[in-house]
Amino acid sequence: MLTQKQIEDFFNLGSYAIIGVSRNPKKFGNTIYKEMKANNLNVYPVHPELEKIGDDKCYKDLKTLPIKPEALIISVNKLKTLDTVKDAVNSGIKNIWIQLMSDTPDAINFCKNNGVNLISKECIFMYMEPVVGFHKFHRTLKQIFSVFSKN
Repeated sequence: MLTQKQIEDFFNLGSYAIIGVSRNPKKFGNTIYKEMKANNLNVYPVHPELEKIGDDKCYKDLKTLPIKPEALIISVNKLKTLDTVKDAVNSGIKNIWIQLMSDTPDAINFCKNNGVNLISKECIFMYMEPVVGFHKFHRTLKQIFSVFSKN
């Protein structure tokens, strides 16, 4: 079960990579990247075919990053998630957030079996402060129904 401490610890890390940025500015990976930048988080976009995302350099893979990030956010097609997780673990990244809809049982099990601090089955926008708009409403509903399910 996800705890508030896990979320706080994740957002208190010093550097992040995000795999899942794309040419389409409306894709979740791009939106997450832009929001993290707006929150002054040290975040690096990763995409095998893009040289830039907006005005920022985009890196081909985790090996080409100028640093080893402390955490990885994955927002890719489910078919790519397990390989992405394996690459991250092989690169020494032990803090991973698999964005809702990108998670797979195999990827989750791989993380658990390899000592990864994993957050999955959750939308990062519901936890990245400040939470606004639809995500704030969704988080409030989730909190209300979590209380009811514990009773």
